[in-house]
Amino acid sequence: MGILRIYPDKNNSIASGVYRNFNAGQNAVTDLFYGGGGTDTAPEKRNSYSRFIVHFDLTDLQSKIANVDINTGLTVTYKLKMKNAIPKDKVLESEYEFDVLNKNIAASFDLICFPINKDFDEGRGYDLGKEDYLVKQVGNPLITGYSNWNYATSTMAWDAPGVYTDPTGSTAVTSYSAQHFDLGNEDIDMDITDIVNGWILSGDTNYGLGVAYRRDYELLSTDTRYISSFFTKHTNTAYKPFIEVSYNQAFKDDRADVTNNRVCRLFLYTFSGHNPTNYYSASTVSIKTYAGADVYTGLTPTQLETGVYYVDVWMSGATKGQQYKDVWQGVTFNPGYDQQDYTQFFTIQNNFYFTNAPQVNNYAITTYGLDNNSIVNTEETIRIYADVRVNFSTNYPKNHYDLQYRLVMNNQEAVIPWTSFNSAVINNCVSNYLVLETKWLLHNQTYEIQLRMNELGTVRTLPERVKFKVLRNF
Repeated sequence: MGILRIYPDKNNSIASGVYRNFNAGQNAVTDLFYGGGGTDTAPEKRNSYSRFIVHFDLTDLQSKIANVDINTGLTVTYKLKMKNAIPKDKVLESEYEFDVLNKNIAASFDLICFPINKDFDEGRGYDLGKEDYLVKQVGNPLITGYSNWNYATSTMAWDAPGVYTDPTGSTAVTSYSAQHFDLGNEDIDMDITDIVNGWILSGDTNYGLGVAYRRDYELLSTDTRYISSFFTKHTNTAYKPFIEVSYNQAFKDDRADVTNNRVCRLFLYTFSGHNPTNYYSASTVSIKTYAGADVYTGLTPTQLETGVYYVDVWMSGATKGQQYKDVWQGVTFNPGYDQQDYTQFFTIQNNFYFTNAPQVNNYAITTYGLDNNSIVNTEETIRIYADVRVNFSTNYPKNHYDLQYRLVMNNQEAVIPWTSFNSAVINNCVSNYLVLETKWLLHNQTYEIQLRMNELGTVRTLPERVKFKVLRNF
């Protein structure tokens, strides 16, 4: 499973009623609250609720999709993730300025996530407790700013206060997500695939997302204000909110293991110098005998990712030991200047299902491409290879193993879950590799690549590790 994290470029918290000038764009935590009004209609006690707005720049994601670094033809999902911060004691202190206003950590509630319809300014409001926003309300706040409940910027109002009066009831919101919180200490983990697809595939304008309590909670009037808190982009921790892009593009090249009793996948890899590159156009692929007789013609290649193409073939009439070639015809990189055929070879192997003697092996793994304990910057793309051989020998394993990796941050958070290495066959050599892009990794954090082997019903963690630290590219 490929993973990409997109961190926000701006965010803010806004609130209704007496907090209409409330701005907390620079705060490390957003406090989402509702209630606190009861039946008292005095301005100091009327019901109020807050919402969180956040924007993510998707330019890099759109570039990756255009280059097929991320293939939207495969399963791609998008999730909004925010770490629960638990409201601080000072935020939860009761107020006695008028009547007693109790505060409590919210539990048993639903949050919604919805696209907003205007660009907004983040604002310069900072500490909610220090500025008496939530501790008590005395006079005017020391810092107001834009955006706030009524305005997206200093010159542009929202269509309705709070972006929408009722986000899920607005005709302008065609898709939204919801999540139930049982205890109140859960993290936000919402599937926003439909929203993001609207931005990148359907041409909807990306103004950002809003996070709010479901409307029926916002309208509750109680003498208790209920609060839930989440880290924002300004937190001085590794818990910044992000959109997690998940996609499954790991592949296994069957060129070294083509048999006559299954469909096999043959790949072509195209490079410009040392870098994978997409060709401009190609016609078809033919499968021929070694002597040149056609077996299949007119096969249409499919692109999997940047510089990686494949066709599926079933060599039903072949026998073990026969050699064939796949001819990729009319490959063009620069129209009018080049056009060429690529010819590759493969040999039919033993029956895939019956003649491979299963055996669990001990393996020796050698990684290269990134040295252990390296320091990398935030603008690198690194290919990391893993050579696999049976321990105490130089033999490449015959089993159909699955070498996997995961990326762990600060020894505690799996940023990339267990994912299969790509397995490519180039010049008759099997290469297991992964592509590590550091642009979306948080700087000044320590990461570790861990390995495991999935083979014949066994899953074994391997002792090899690759540790590195990411520093900002100055």
